[in-house]
Amino acid sequence: MTFDKINLNFKTLSMVMITIAIVMLLFENNQNPQVKMNNNVYKILTHNQWNDSKKNGYIITELDLKDGFVHLSTASQLSGTLHYYFNEFDSLILLQFKSNDIADNLVYENPIPETVRKGKFPHYYSKLNIDKISNFWEIKRGSFSLPEEVILDEQN
Repeated sequence: MTFDKINLNFKTLSMVMITIAIVMLLFENNQNPQVKMNNNVYKILTHNQWNDSKKNGYIITELDLKDGFVHLSTASQLSGTLHYYFNEFDSLILLQFKSNDIADNLVYENPIPETVRKGKFPHYYSKLNIDKISNFWEIKRGSFSLPEEVILDEQN
């Protein structure tokens, strides 16, 4: 093999590698940027909804069935979700999911249905299996004190 052939092979190999690197960068940049920004998303359930979900093996509520997706919240949205949707409960279950574990069906959209709340909310468009839960807590009224880990997630 001559030096020219070796040089040509390295040039060809380099061009292929650069093309692959560009494709990989484009793919990574097209991923949902919100998933990277918010490492965790949360679901609030009543005790009855939690018991039903454990029996079924997946998270389901009447509102989720009606709207066609699972309503989730970021850490910074939890207090509003508690205020607007769970004001009459003294005890609830807070589920945590790692966004990267459910990213394939996780979409950030304007509130559905539209309300006074602004910003993009995480919606999960598939069956959300309970084996995807990364942590959970029972939270109790007292303005629903959130676990310190969740508060820090919102602030950090």
